[in-house]
Formats: sequence, structure tokens, C-alpha cells
Amino acid sequence: MLDFIATVLQVLLIIIALTVILHKQNFTIIIYIAAFGLIAAVLYAINQAPDVAIAEVAIGSAIIPLIYVISIARQREYIVLDRVNHDRFELNEHNMQIYELLQTFVDVHDLKLNVCSDIPGDDYTLTDELNVDLILSYDDDKKVFLLKGKRSSILVSLLKKASEQLPFLEVISLKDGETLD
Repeated sequence: MLDFIATVLQVLLIIIALTVILHKQNFTIIIYIAAFGLIAAVLYAINQAPDVAIAEVAIGSAIIPLIYVISIARQREYIVLDRVNHDRFELNEHNMQIYELLQTFVDVHDLKLNVCSDIPGDDYTLTDELNVDLILSYDDDKKVFLLKGKRSSILVSLLKKASEQLPFLEVISLKDGETLD
């Protein structure tokens, strides 16, 4: 009977692992991760490893999900550094479309848009160390607005897809350590 229960729990672990991979809602994923830790702890206990089971309950079902919740809660803000000299540009359709795109983008991804200006530093320092998600600037040679963000950011690749139909806007993915000054 104990072997049957262990087999059912192992199958349940596989199902939960696939659910974690395929699910879209972050907080639901955290609940699945905690459930995975609890089921793994039961399997450790069944296999006569109570010390490992206690550690799994403490770490896998409590501490790790708490770290995820704190991390996700802190990532609800999308910080955009505006480096465009707006004195050179009148408020026109292109300027409005950029900000409408950004506002729609953060609304879709359940984020809060935070637009800053006058923060000194190079692109790498701002995106990597100061947690700026995106840098808005203007390229005089190409006559286009540039949105620069870290290549490793999933949101930058999604923003690149969302802005493909705007010819006056270019989204650039920065490599770690790369600057475009």
C-alpha cells in the first residue's frame, strides 16, 4: 500500500512540475511550488528520511515561496528613464504614441509605469545596477526614438514585438556590459 501511495505522489509531482512550467500566473505558480515541496517532503518521510523531509518543508514549502512572493511584489513597477530633450520636440503624435504604447504595455502586464528623467550614468549602470528597465532616447542620425533595455529582460523582447508597427521607434536590447553612448 505504501508503494502505491509513493507512486501516486511521484506522478503528482510530475504533474505539478509541468503545471509550474506551463502556467502563466505568478502567484499560482508559487502555490504549486509550495505544494511540490510538501509532496516531496511526504515522499522523503515515506523513504525514512525525516531530517530531509523537515528541511524540505522548511525550505521548499516556506522559505523559497516567500522569497518569490517578495521578489514578484517588488517587480510591479516598470521604470523608464526619459533622456529625450523635449524642448527640441513639440508634443506631437509620435511622442504620444510612445507613451500610449508604454502605458498599454504596462497595463497588459499588470505593472505600474514610472517615468524618470535626469538620472546620470551610462546605459549599463542604469539598467544593471540601478534597476532601470528601459531608457528612452532619440537618435538624430536615424530620426527615430530608441528604447533601450537589457537583453535578458523578457519584457524588452515583448515590447519589441509590441512596437514593430511603429516606424519611428526602435527597441534595442543591450548585452550585459554594453552601452550605446
